[in-house]
Amino acid sequence: MRKRRLPPLNALKGFEAAARHLSFTRAAEELHLTQGAISRQVKELEVELGQDLFVRHTRRIELTAEGEQFYRVVEGVFDELERAALRLTRRRSDPAITISALPTIATVWLMPRLHLLVARHPEIEARIVSSIEAADLLAHDADIAIRVGRLPGRRYERNQPRIELPMVTRWDGVHADELFADRLVPVCAPTLLTGDVREAADLLAYPLIHTTTRRYAWPDWLRANGARYEGESDPHLQFGHFFMALDAARQGRGIALVPDILLAQDEGARGLCLPYSSEIASAGEYYLLIHESRLEDPRVQIFRSWILDEAVELRKHNLTSLTGRAP
Repeated sequence: MRKRRLPPLNALKGFEAAARHLSFTRAAEELHLTQGAISRQVKELEVELGQDLFVRHTRRIELTAEGEQFYRVVEGVFDELERAALRLTRRRSDPAITISALPTIATVWLMPRLHLLVARHPEIEARIVSSIEAADLLAHDADIAIRVGRLPGRRYERNQPRIELPMVTRWDGVHADELFADRLVPVCAPTLLTGDVREAADLLAYPLIHTTTRRYAWPDWLRANGARYEGESDPHLQFGHFFMALDAARQGRGIALVPDILLAQDEGARGLCLPYSSEIASAGEYYLLIHESRLEDPRVQIFRSWILDEAVELRKHNLTSLTGRAP
């Protein structure tokens, strides 16, 4: 194994602080050193690298082009070290694991089942937070994420409905377990239907409920089913998340397009029917996302095993019994 050729750490710390403040004096105050000590550390680093990193004026300093380039690298490394230290500190002091889940998945599927995990593993403390933002699993905001989207390099058919939500900020070191496919189905209150729905285009005779986080859902789904949507969406029928659209459909306000997994349990399907059935999957799936550095944590292993079993049970349910009638 080769020996690393790294500049002295103290010199790097002095340089980073001086470059950030553009001041030897303020860097010295931050690091509790003298201005002369910071100046010597920077000079030591310049000799080591064979490059001037600062232009020294009478009352100020500025980075050279080489210094600016080197600072960007050092800043990124220090930021990464800081995040890693924060993660370790948090895990030592916080017994809970944090799961960042999509709002609808958290509300309709995960939270109603969490008591099953606690009953089986009372030693596990799970904290659920909801978000549609790309998860940064290298930061300290979540141990596990549940997102919907496309895996890098995975190919999909051109006519599959789009999913434009990014799952993670970066994929390096991220382990992904597929939970279930994303199949959008139309649902409504049985009282809304006034005639037969024989094809997807027949749905256009009714108000359509839109989910703003999946703005292309209706146009893409209708096109994939041989219909065309060219109308303007009613601003009163636009909702932020699928669970909101589901409630609006239950109230008889229109037809919502939602993931079929939300209906694979009695509570989610209550008061709804499927006016038209389609087996077209979206261009993406729901995934359990964990950074490889967390895979050996016993708490993460327990949660991962449990949630994968729950996903298997969910996939066993059949929605054909809902077609055309209320459950």
